[in-house]
Amino acid sequence: MKRRQLLKLAPVALAAGAVPAFAVAEETPVMRAYRAWEAENARVNAAGDVDDDTFERMVNDRWEVEKRLAQVPAENVKDVILKIVAWTRFGECDLEADHPLLETLWAEARALIGGAA
Repeated sequence: MKRRQLLKLAPVALAAGAVPAFAVAEETPVMRAYRAWEAENARVNAAGDVDDDTFERMVNDRWEVEKRLAQVPAENVKDVILKIVAWTRFGECDLEADHPLLETLWAEARALIGGAA
């Protein structure tokens, strides 16, 4: 390969190196569950003008997905963040310390930081 060709490839190589490793990681069960939550959340957000019973069913469907997602074991830091994002709906809701469905999440968070505070 000629020097000129190598110089043309340099920006591509630099950009590829700038992508965090987790961005190209294999899909985990949490990532799949998060995508299911994302679809339910989008459905609720796009509900528009529906009757109360329909909206309540949609919210309950999302809640069921949230509960399942909270219980899927995280395999990495991104998984823990995805679980927090879904549970709080990007900060709109609380992340309770004593909620029984969050015991797994808090154990994962403690393991990630090694008990450090």
